[in-house]
Amino acid sequence: MPDKGDFGSSESHETLPGGERVLIRRARPEDVALYPDFLADVSAEDLRLRFFARVAELSAEESDKLSHLDYRHEMAFIALDEDTGQMLGLVRLKDELDEKTAEFAILVRSRVKGHGLGWLLMQRVIDYAKAKGLRRVYGDVLAENASMLQMCAELGFYAQDMGPDIKRVVLDLETSPASDRQPSGAVTKR
Repeated sequence: MPDKGDFGSSESHETLPGGERVLIRRARPEDVALYPDFLADVSAEDLRLRFFARVAELSAEESDKLSHLDYRHEMAFIALDEDTGQMLGLVRLKDELDEKTAEFAILVRSRVKGHGLGWLLMQRVIDYAKAKGLRRVYGDVLAENASMLQMCAELGFYAQDMGPDIKRVVLDLETSPASDRQPSGAVTKR
C-alpha cells in the first residue's frame, strides 16, 4: 500500500472560472481558526443541505475532530483563496471499519458554488482514496440537493435510495474512470 501521507501532503494550485486562485492542501490543526469565517459565508440553506439540520456553527466536537485527524483512517483537504487566505471549502474522508470503504463530506462557501471548487475537492479526495487502496467512497445526500447529486453522477457515483429524503452516492473505485473526467466549468491548473 502506498504511504498514505505522501499524496495527502501534496499541494495543488488551481484557478476557478471566476478567477479565484485556489490552493488545495491537507487540512492542518491550525486551520480550525478559519472555520468561523468560512461558516459565516455559507448560507443557512447550504449548511442544512450539508448537515441535514439547521446549524449556525460547528460543534466543539466537530471542530475537535477536524483539528485532530487520525491520518491512518481520516483525511481532510482544504481549499484556500490564494489572494485572501480565506477558506473556500473543505472535504473530509473517513474510513469505515473494513478499511476499504470511506465516507466523504464536503462543504464550500456559498459564493463559489457552481465554480468548480466542489468538483476539485471531490476529485482530490477520490484520487487520495485510490492511492490509499480503498475500494469504495460514499456520502449521504439529501434527495433535494440536486446540484450535489448531479456533480456526483458526473464524477461516476451511483445513487441508492436510503429512504424518502436521503440518497447514498457510491463510487466504486476499482471500476470507475472518475479521475479522467473533467468538470463542466473550465478549471485550470497552475
